[in-house]
Amino acid sequence: MTHARRLRSVPGGAPPRARPDLRTIAVLSFAVVVLASAGLGFAYKMTEFTMTIVNDDIVGFGAAAVSVYLIGMVPIVFLTLWAVFTGKFRDIERPKFRLFELDREIERGGELGSGGRGGSHG
Repeated sequence: MTHARRLRSVPGGAPPRARPDLRTIAVLSFAVVVLASAGLGFAYKMTEFTMTIVNDDIVGFGAAAVSVYLIGMVPIVFLTLWAVFTGKFRDIERPKFRLFELDREIERGGELGSGGRGGSHG
């Protein structure tokens, strides 16, 4: 008997891992394809701009384009990494349901800060 089977058969052992379904595989595959193609396009453009700087085709054009790309890209990358590492993407459905709860509370005439207990409108 393998070690993994022993863990599954022992109470309190590691639970069996769920196999990803077809939808999860399709979404992840699509994400990889999109990110890879976007990354290749970005790398091509950056190389093209860098070669413009080196060849002095148009003075300053490449430097301006590269700096604009970097000024726009670097904060977005760091913001995305911060969101991933702090768990902001763990439950992306919760804000939607909270918005619906707040909307129902407003429709009932309650106060938003009351935590769903109704308001004292008169």
